[in-house]
Amino acid sequence: MSSGQYSALSGAMSRMSLMDSISDNLSNNKTVGFKRSQVVFEATLADAQNLHSNAALSLTRAKEGLTDYGQGPLIKSGVPTHVAIDGPGFFKVQEDADTFCYTRQGNFRMDENGHMVNGANMKVLGEDGKPIILDNPDVLIDENGNIQMESGDVKKLPIYVFDDRSVMQRKGGGLFSVSKEDIRAFEQRVAEPTIYQGQLEDSNVNMMQEMGKMIESMRAFEACQKMLKNYNSLAEKAVQLGKVG
Repeated sequence: MSSGQYSALSGAMSRMSLMDSISDNLSNNKTVGFKRSQVVFEATLADAQNLHSNAALSLTRAKEGLTDYGQGPLIKSGVPTHVAIDGPGFFKVQEDADTFCYTRQGNFRMDENGHMVNGANMKVLGEDGKPIILDNPDVLIDENGNIQMESGDVKKLPIYVFDDRSVMQRKGGGLFSVSKEDIRAFEQRVAEPTIYQGQLEDSNVNMMQEMGKMIESMRAFEACQKMLKNYNSLAEKAVQLGKVG
């Protein structure tokens, strides 16, 4: 293929990546605590670095896996075990015995064993790194994350941050995973978090903005398709001229 065909193809593939990101954002528009994904386009000039060639190739590359951590609107639910973070930070939940995830989803509840769990039945971890056990679902939770139990005991709902957010990998459904090494190196507790009981943080996806990006991306993809067709037509004509010659 010619360099122009490679450029058009790279543009089309990049727009397909953007469409995947937009589709994921739109499908999670009402997912509690969801953070919209982003795709950043990078223009690259690929030079073969061959001293005997002046050929260069202009390409478009999509950088995926980026996240907009902007605050989502807080909505009232009235459920005592529901909590929302106002400001930076994440709740820490246990996926299995050795795997932990971080999330902004505060739609917690008390399961049949008394554990405080999220919507995916993952146990919410306290400041001691162990699952929080409630004695009653009608608890009181103050703005610092202190959980007042019916028995009089107080448990802490800690909030964690990472100075280097690049260590956080999207898992879908509003969850992020971090390797054990990065947890030890970068995990920090928020000293004075702001938590609101009986509220939930909604998705930070802007429907109108995403729809606008979808239309723009579709038009760009169609333009790349037309470019590919034009280059193919030129290539066919060049072959025909060569045969005539």
